[in-house]
Amino acid sequence: MIGAIAVLFVAYWFYRTALRLKLPPLAWAAGGVIVYYAGFAVWLYGVLRPLLGESFRNHTFLLGLGIDLSSVLVGILLATLFRAKIMVKQGGTPYEKHF
Repeated sequence: MIGAIAVLFVAYWFYRTALRLKLPPLAWAAGGVIVYYAGFAVWLYGVLRPLLGESFRNHTFLLGLGIDLSSVLVGILLATLFRAKIMVKQGGTPYEKHF
């Protein structure tokens, strides 16, 4: 549930930013969702699964909550970095880009 709310937030955030920067909003919203899920999946299956071993499959409620929350936070962090480093630099007027 937390992940679904987070991905909707990321999509809306990217959509509104694209409108403000005069970029194609649906494409950037989809890109934000893809970047979010990429960070989420890499953290969940590439880092936590090997790190936790059998505890990844058989975990307590608190460990499961920590796994989910940390994956959501990493996804949001990666989407935020992508927005700051790539998306925001695509927008703006030519004067702002070349000055």
